[in-house]
Amino acid sequence: MLLIGQPNVGKSSLFNALVGPKVTVSNYPGTTVEVIKAKKKINNTEIEFVDTPGIYSISDRTEEEKVTESVLFEEEVDGAIIIVDALSLERSLYIVLQILEAEIPVIIALNFLEDAQKRGIKIDCEKLEKLLNVPIVSINPLTKKGINKLVEVALKEFFEPTRRIEDGTRQGFKVKYDDHIEKAINKISTEVEGKLPKRFIAIRVLEEDEDFYKYLKDKRVVREAKEGLQEHPKIAEDISITRYGTASFIASKVTQIIPLKKEKSERKIDRILLHKIWGPLITFLSLLAIFAILLWLGNLTQEVLMGLTEKFLSSFDAVEHSIIGMVLIQGLTGLAGGISIALPYVFLFYFLLGLLEDVGILSRFIVNTERFLKKIGLPGKSFIPLLLGLGCTAPAIRATRVLSSKKEQFRTASLFAFVPCSSRIAIIMGIVGFYGGGLLAFSVFATSIVAGLIWAFGIKKFIQIKNEPLLLELPPYRRPLLKNVFAKSWIRMKDFVYLVIPLLALGGMAYGVLEITGLTNIIIEPFSPITRWLGLPAVTIIPLVFGFLQKDLTGAMLISVIGSEISLALTPIQIYTFGVASTIGIPCIIALGMLINEFGFKKATVLTITSIIYGFLFAGLVWRIISIF
Repeated sequence: MLLIGQPNVGKSSLFNALVGPKVTVSNYPGTTVEVIKAKKKINNTEIEFVDTPGIYSISDRTEEEKVTESVLFEEEVDGAIIIVDALSLERSLYIVLQILEAEIPVIIALNFLEDAQKRGIKIDCEKLEKLLNVPIVSINPLTKKGINKLVEVALKEFFEPTRRIEDGTRQGFKVKYDDHIEKAINKISTEVEGKLPKRFIAIRVLEEDEDFYKYLKDKRVVREAKEGLQEHPKIAEDISITRYGTASFIASKVTQIIPLKKEKSERKIDRILLHKIWGPLITFLSLLAIFAILLWLGNLTQEVLMGLTEKFLSSFDAVEHSIIGMVLIQGLTGLAGGISIALPYVFLFYFLLGLLEDVGILSRFIVNTERFLKKIGLPGKSFIPLLLGLGCTAPAIRATRVLSSKKEQFRTASLFAFVPCSSRIAIIMGIVGFYGGGLLAFSVFATSIVAGLIWAFGIKKFIQIKNEPLLLELPPYRRPLLKNVFAKSWIRMKDFVYLVIPLLALGGMAYGVLEITGLTNIIIEPFSPITRWLGLPAVTIIPLVFGFLQKDLTGAMLISVIGSEISLALTPIQIYTFGVASTIGIPCIIALGMLINEFGFKKATVLTITSIIYGFLFAGLVWRIISIF
């Protein structure tokens, strides 16, 4: 059973309300787009729910749209729940009409109905159900309102054969196009083969979706059909306009606008948050507050975890003199260090990000930051992948596809060297902040910003791009449901728990083997000029190298090589320098792989090596300047 809907329509909230946080997150085969799946047994029927990427229409324009299209039409699908936003019914109905053309069993889950009523928008659900001839259920995933009814209707519609007519589907609303287009649809339909509806295939072919040409027995029929469409030189655009017009007509028939006497408090808040002066200032102060909360709560959690892990490690003192014991202890030290340092900050970061997202403030911050991006020559849309970079650089690199040209994409991707991902935030907070103090951690952030600005103005001279305006939907302000935020945070950090934590243990064990065999000095020596330039002990090159394999290994490996009392082994300036050196640059080998996938081996390798060298040079230069004073 698929869940389909636009971004910010409450699809993930509904998914969590249906199945909870026990989900499987994976990339769709052959893509970097995440698809979330979960199985649940309801009334002796095991149902697999699939949360598809948020899209505005079914087409092949973006990677997300291609994935949703593939899931819908190339896999076995019992039915689709389409989440519709009551606040923007007209726009939401467009994708509904597209899926109805494919004659896939559909249920519409109408979300945000209460929010619409507060804004004076009244929707006649019964009338809408009669017009579309599909079941409509009003829901509120945050309060679980309508969820049981939605499941009940889904079981009847999708899993009871008696509910379907002879061809296996319920006859939903069909868009009628003008006579010339209908004639072309009928002509192409005669040459269609396969299990999908012939009319739907013909429409998709006319919309120039090449994925559906494979269903044609004779592709020449397309050219013949278009010969009779002189009145429609842009046939795909005309089909889309007709569909939008139909969606608008249906929405107008079922929607009643009730004038509100008082100005909405939401508009008053937006007047401040989106103000030319106050907006950026509030955004900056809010980010500082988030930094302070992350540091305070992270340090508090880290201190507790460090105490627990040290007690746990002390119980292995008896076996530390054997070779196996030494390797085991190093592995456990790496594991304990990763859990204590990285885990608190990674989870807290995703929790705070999810909270801002659910409240609706995050998109306002994007608008305010977009004004700054223009100053450094980046298009407004650049902020979307840059924001994703705060979570993980790899998917953020893929997200640069929202930009118009390869120049814009590459220039934006180059700035990921200075956008600290959740793993680098864990280094800054868990190493620099915990052992050196909040001011030192803030200094690392500030240094990354300064280094990034110098880089941005420098690259601006080499890569000239045309700025475009940012088109961004501003969702309404909503009360967040903590359970939903926790679930979303867990889903986002599952990879860290299941993939990175075992690597932390393996990394520690690998260092233990190097120590026992005496290979550590052999590996360290070639890199000694780097550590001398950085003013760091030679052994710190090991966590820096391991960090490029997986950035979360950095903190754990630092503890492995110099011990948990980092503040005794390194001076505050050295802790700061280590923080700068380990956070500036393309962060890890996974990000490098994504860069190669997007921009080719040569460009990706040059960018990665250049950014790392730039980071080391900058860190060493700043260390020398600070040392003078």
